[in-house]
Amino acid sequence: MNSFKKVFFSSFFLLSSCFFVFPDTPADDNSAVLIEVSDVFADEIQFDKQECVKDLADSDEALEDDIDSLFNDAEDVEEAVVTQEEKAGTDYNIQLGTIKLPIEVSGFLNTEMGAAYTREQSENDATFYFDFKNYIYFTTRPDKYIALKGVLKTSMPKDDADLESNNLLYLYEMYFDYLFLNRIYFTGGKKQSVWGNIRLFSNSDDYENDRDALYTNILYDSRDYISGIIKIPFRNNTFTALGMYNEQVSSNSPGTKDMSLAASLEFILFNTSFNIFARRFPLNYGADSENAQNPIAGLELKRTLFGFDVYDQCMTRIADGNRIKDIFTSKFSDKTSLDEVINTCGIYRLWDNFKPYIGFNFEYQNIYRPAPKSSETYFTNRFAFEYGMAKLGKYKNLKLAFQWNHNLTDKSGMVKSGVIFSRVLAHCDWRNGIKYEYDKNSKAFNQYKLTIGSYVTINLAY
Repeated sequence: MNSFKKVFFSSFFLLSSCFFVFPDTPADDNSAVLIEVSDVFADEIQFDKQECVKDLADSDEALEDDIDSLFNDAEDVEEAVVTQEEKAGTDYNIQLGTIKLPIEVSGFLNTEMGAAYTREQSENDATFYFDFKNYIYFTTRPDKYIALKGVLKTSMPKDDADLESNNLLYLYEMYFDYLFLNRIYFTGGKKQSVWGNIRLFSNSDDYENDRDALYTNILYDSRDYISGIIKIPFRNNTFTALGMYNEQVSSNSPGTKDMSLAASLEFILFNTSFNIFARRFPLNYGADSENAQNPIAGLELKRTLFGFDVYDQCMTRIADGNRIKDIFTSKFSDKTSLDEVINTCGIYRLWDNFKPYIGFNFEYQNIYRPAPKSSETYFTNRFAFEYGMAKLGKYKNLKLAFQWNHNLTDKSGMVKSGVIFSRVLAHCDWRNGIKYEYDKNSKAFNQYKLTIGSYVTINLAY
């Protein structure tokens, strides 16, 4: 257990010990359900907790090279930050026979236009950028027991990550919430779900096609499935069970082998939030299928220390569930039943009680592979850091942001920074930034790529 114990377990348990040093520090409110950190960082969206139109729009995916990710949700006003935005939308009543259904309809428009200069492999190039997204949200809740919610989306150009994107208005989400016995919550339909507190190592723009970095949310692909979710809160704890299946690859009457099953238990102990979770992927894919994936199990901790959010997640992919017991009987010397172990720890803080606002987020990730492939290593170590300032300038409409992602193992990463001028025109922001990507071990990449861009964004909540 020499290297594994020294590198992985030491980082996990040293950070975990911090959660118990100050037992008198209160945990966050409602931390047993889904611990929510400040929404000033746009990358962290809890879909099943926030109904804000803008949050739902931003949760779709961060746009590439968005240097404003630190302060995308911060309003440029002179008053103090308000955690609840003014509600957008219009209420309607639809009558079906003798039944009247109240329906709330709202929308969000986001479009971006700009240009960029790139230098790669000793060549210069210029590109133009255009992106248009529009969301229409509707909710009907005839009483406290049931609600129907939906999202229609238009995207131009098409979203590569969304197979249903077709430039036209299409159904992005549709699900219902139902309350049993005033204490059991059920959600069914097509819905994006987010589990966990990892923020930086869950950004698909910065870690595209990087399974190890992005799967810190074990329900990363939930919108591709039809899902049923049961939440049972008890005292200060919450048990959640989830079943999902893809109607395109499953039968009309799917069995458990066609389904992806997940469960989590969140509870408070010593003023610290614990979340134990696991997921099993569909068994009908078969071991040789490109869609086949090994089960995931993990533990996450989170608490607040002196105003800093501190969190840690340890998760493993199980290669052979029948041999898990061998890990303990062999005193951890036999780890071949594990495919990989991913540990991600982080710290976050926002100072918004004075101007300018200042915020930072740092995460460190260690990946251990007991039996790496020829192109892999036993250990991968990397970190991500974001820093930003807002409410700068005479009119308090200037924002500065900086981001650095670095892989310590293969000496690759990227650095980007920028400046954002808010409200240069009505509903319009002007963003300027520079991005430097480097990889000392890549010949095709020629070790570096430089991008300088400028673009405007137009947003409208209606």
